[in-house]
Amino acid sequence: MLHLIYGTNQLAIRDYVLRAAKTVKATSIKEYNLADATVGDVEATLQADIFGGAALNVLDVTKSAKAQLTVLCELLQRYPTADVVLVSTKDLEATSSVVKLVRAAKGRVVSATVSRPKEIFNYLDALYSKRSQVCYKSLQKVLTADNDPVYILVMLQYQLRNIALAKFGLTNKLAPFQVAAAHAQAANYTDQQIVALYGLLVQYDVALKTGRIVPETVVPLVTQKILMR
Repeated sequence: MLHLIYGTNQLAIRDYVLRAAKTVKATSIKEYNLADATVGDVEATLQADIFGGAALNVLDVTKSAKAQLTVLCELLQRYPTADVVLVSTKDLEATSSVVKLVRAAKGRVVSATVSRPKEIFNYLDALYSKRSQVCYKSLQKVLTADNDPVYILVMLQYQLRNIALAKFGLTNKLAPFQVAAAHAQAANYTDQQIVALYGLLVQYDVALKTGRIVPETVVPLVTQKILMR
C-alpha cells in the first residue's frame, strides 16, 4: 500500500508512521530522505524478505523534484505489495506533483496540518464552559483535523491563563474581546480549582514529553478531568 502524509504537524506524521507499521505488522521501518538517497537505494528494501519479515518503507520527499518523484512512482509500480509511506513536512496543494502521482497510483493521501483556529477555540469555549456534549463534538472535529496533543495542551494552558486573569481581577491584561468569555468561564471554578487545573496540565505535559503516556490518550483524558472539576 502506498501512503502520502504531508503537513507541518510532525508529531502527527510520526504517529501515522507508527500506526501504519503496526497495521502491516512490519518487523522494521526503513527510512530514507530522497534529498540524500537515490531511488535506486530504496529498491532493495522494497523486495520481499526471504525470511518473511515485513518492512515499512518511509521516504521523505519534502525536497524531491518532480522528475525524481516520477521515477520513484514507476519503481513502486513494480512492487505493488510493498508498504510505503511518503512524507512531506510542508503543506501541499491538491495540484502538487507528489499528490497527483500518489492519487494516480491509487494511494492514500493524508493531511497533517494545524487545526483551524475557529474549531480549537470552539472546543476550548465549550470545555471551560462545562458544556460536555458540545465539547466532545468539537473535540472530535479538532482531532480529525489534527491530532497534535502538544498543540492542544498549549491552547488549553492559553485559555486557562485567560480564565485565571479574569478570576483574579487582571482583565486589563486581556484583549477586550476576551474579557466576557473569560469572566463567564471563571465563574465555573474556585481559586483553588484553577490552581489545580494548572497542576493537571503541567502533569500531562511532562508525561507526554517524557514518553510516559500514549500521545493519543492525552487530550481525551485531560478533557474528561477538566469537565469533572
